[in-house]
Amino acid sequence: MAIVDLQILVTALVLVPFAYAATNIDNLLIMASLGAGRASRGHLVVGFVVASCTVLLIASMAVFIDRLVPPEVLGYLGFVPISIGTYLLLFSGAEAPQATSRTATWPAISGLLVVNSGDTIFAIGPLFAESGGDARLGLALGFALTAAVWLFLILGASKRVAGSVLLSRLGYRLAPWMMVLVGLYILSDSATDVV
Repeated sequence: MAIVDLQILVTALVLVPFAYAATNIDNLLIMASLGAGRASRGHLVVGFVVASCTVLLIASMAVFIDRLVPPEVLGYLGFVPISIGTYLLLFSGAEAPQATSRTATWPAISGLLVVNSGDTIFAIGPLFAESGGDARLGLALGFALTAAVWLFLILGASKRVAGSVLLSRLGYRLAPWMMVLVGLYILSDSATDVV
């Protein structure tokens, strides 16, 4: 297996799922709270799928940044998730935001999830920008598979997850570290994916 193929595999199967999971614990808790509250299962599924597709589309639009920025500079996009992760580590509060169960329609659910997914976009977007065509396909597939697992987890464990203070704290503290890790990966790998 070529080095590039191994990098695509590692990125798609390891880095993207961990980055997605770490930056979406808050969305998991929001969805679980909605599932334990007044939102129907159908609205949860449609809202989640629409939000996931929107976030993937926005993050993948970073591939067009190479029209504005020379390819040899794209690797420096790694400083974006590193900066956000560092900021969150230094200046964010100790507790995760609490979700509400008042909003129950799929458009409201998807809107809430998209607005709350800035960290995911800033973690995954630079990976799309600095990667080649095969790696981008791997990123999209890794994102889609992880989102499907996430939805299964939400539907299967909404009542337990909604009440899990430990999971909430873990995800809230893990997300900044994953953003820093993604940024370091982008900085170290940029020359190999763009060529």
